[in-house]
Amino acid sequence: MKKYVICIGRQFCSGGKQVAKLLAERLGVDFYDAELLRQKAKEIGIEDGIFDMFDEKPTRSFLFSVVMDPYAIDSAVNEGKVIEAQRRVMAQAADKGPCVIVGRRADKILENDYNVVSIFIGADMDWRVARFLERESMNEKAARRFIERKDRERASYYNYVGDGKWSRADNYAMCFNTSKMEKEKIVDIIVDYIREEFAD
Repeated sequence: MKKYVICIGRQFCSGGKQVAKLLAERLGVDFYDAELLRQKAKEIGIEDGIFDMFDEKPTRSFLFSVVMDPYAIDSAVNEGKVIEAQRRVMAQAADKGPCVIVGRRADKILENDYNVVSIFIGADMDWRVARFLERESMNEKAARRFIERKDRERASYYNYVGDGKWSRADNYAMCFNTSKMEKEKIVDIIVDYIREEFAD
């Protein structure tokens, strides 16, 4: 099978990470989330400080600037260090063979050098709130605000060096709603597409 990278973007609490894991298992390929990419960054000598700068938060946000030195952030971004660190980590993962990468703007970073299949996972807000409250002790209003904030952070992060298309259907090969379709069915559809598209 030809080499490819499946990049999964997702709304917060939509089950996108679970879809990505199931997909990697079904295809028998490597799976990478934030923690596994962090490990890979360490393996190739990228220090934690640089990796932390491309966590899924808006790089220039006020809260992010309070936590970290804004001048250091701007310097790293302007010099391309953060973007290059992302590219190196993800390229090394992709060079090993087909894989699934969750978030981290992987589709935009890899699209010019690899066969990228970009997929977006979303879900209805009420469904996401209910799912979030199954694991967190919080009232519904606060949970909704938290989810909305996480979505804004992901959108801002993705669009920072992108083209403003986070969550827009025309930006992806496929989009799915996990509150309307079972995760296993979503995986079935993606697997069929991948096997047909990238068969030798």
